[in-house]
Amino acid sequence: MALARRDLVRGLGAGILGAGALGACTRRRDGPPTPPPSAEPLTEPDTPLVIAQIGADHGRAGQVEEAVAVALDEARIDVNARWDGLFGHEVELLERHVVHEPGEDLAPVIREFAEAGATCVITSVDEETLIAAMPALVEAGMAVIDVLTSGMSVRSQEVHTANLLVRLSPDERTLAARYAEAALGSSSDRAGAPGTVALLSPDTAQGRSLLHELEQYLNPRNGRVLSAQFYDGDGIGDVEQRVQAVLEEPPALLVVEGGPETAPFLSALHEATLGENGRPEVQFPRRLGPTATVDYSRMPIAEDLAPECLSAATGYQPGGEVTVEHENMMLNRSAAFLETGYAYSQQAYDAFTMACLAAQHALSVTGTALAAALPAILTGAEECTDFDQCRRVMRTALEVADTATISYRGRMGKLELGPGADARVGELREYTWSEENALGPGTATGFEAPA
Repeated sequence: MALARRDLVRGLGAGILGAGALGACTRRRDGPPTPPPSAEPLTEPDTPLVIAQIGADHGRAGQVEEAVAVALDEARIDVNARWDGLFGHEVELLERHVVHEPGEDLAPVIREFAEAGATCVITSVDEETLIAAMPALVEAGMAVIDVLTSGMSVRSQEVHTANLLVRLSPDERTLAARYAEAALGSSSDRAGAPGTVALLSPDTAQGRSLLHELEQYLNPRNGRVLSAQFYDGDGIGDVEQRVQAVLEEPPALLVVEGGPETAPFLSALHEATLGENGRPEVQFPRRLGPTATVDYSRMPIAEDLAPECLSAATGYQPGGEVTVEHENMMLNRSAAFLETGYAYSQQAYDAFTMACLAAQHALSVTGTALAAALPAILTGAEECTDFDQCRRVMRTALEVADTATISYRGRMGKLELGPGADARVGELREYTWSEENALGPGTATGFEAPA
């Protein structure tokens, strides 16, 4: 039976029950029995949860902006229209603020969010933008759920987050360890020495962080980064020069960050390795980041790419298997996602749902309460997969004067947060391409942050 708002009462904890001898009374020496103290009822707040959102239309964030915005809105629709909102109110998702230029001052925007009642903000911006916004977010006391950043600069000692920031995607330390282990385990006689890596990336905090973490992992293990090439803007510059820099001393593994702008480089690299028989004479695996993991056969550049130029490539995107339900949800909004993919849409949908579940867990909509509750809703005893199911577990327990903890397994699949509130355990999908450079189905695999 569902409970009416403000009628939820939490039962006494086991420790209190023990101390009170399960309801026994105490007696004064000179008077009648005194009843034990009773717990004050905990009620749902008569306050709507208001969530703000910030994205960007440039760089890595720009490539997933539409997918993130759509998934957030779909989560809002599900919570409010399918499951009757939260605490007797609709959960409000404020109009999305999109950053148009690097370096934009977000402090006035955050003040407007706070004045509108927002206590949580979901972000999909780059590391530099998030770092610059944190002082204003901390001052406003907002819980921050970030779906995109992975650079370790966000977690430097100079960045004060007041324990309000949670990140849902694997960080560069985790990714660097995966790349490095692949390079260290290389045994191909057509690739470079085991443990050697080449990197091509946009010149961003995320790319620089990946280089640093690769070096930190490889150097003590007799590995090294042979070449690190960074580029500005949307193009990678002289493609042939980039190819020559990699082939001058071939690595055991090539890591390519960035997005579809890297496709001409990958095509030229493939052709440069072919011998007279048309087969590669030098062959080493390539690892592509999330925004480069797209279906190139559907893109305008398809006819300019060499066949099989991605045959040695493996791409990844954070999150577990893309379910039919999630895919249909996205495609019902736009068929363009067949080309651009669903990267970070699972994180966006789950971020909204997690904010609502954290409020239900804490019986509060304050930013500090939400941030504190977010790790707890991922590791409880009762596994549940959507907002309604999870909320029902918590409310049913309270109805019978008990408590219950939930383990939310949403669109991302399994996720646990570490001590720093970054993803410690989770899932990601690995992709390969066909001879026609068509993206194959993703295969979900687990990850765990290195100790």
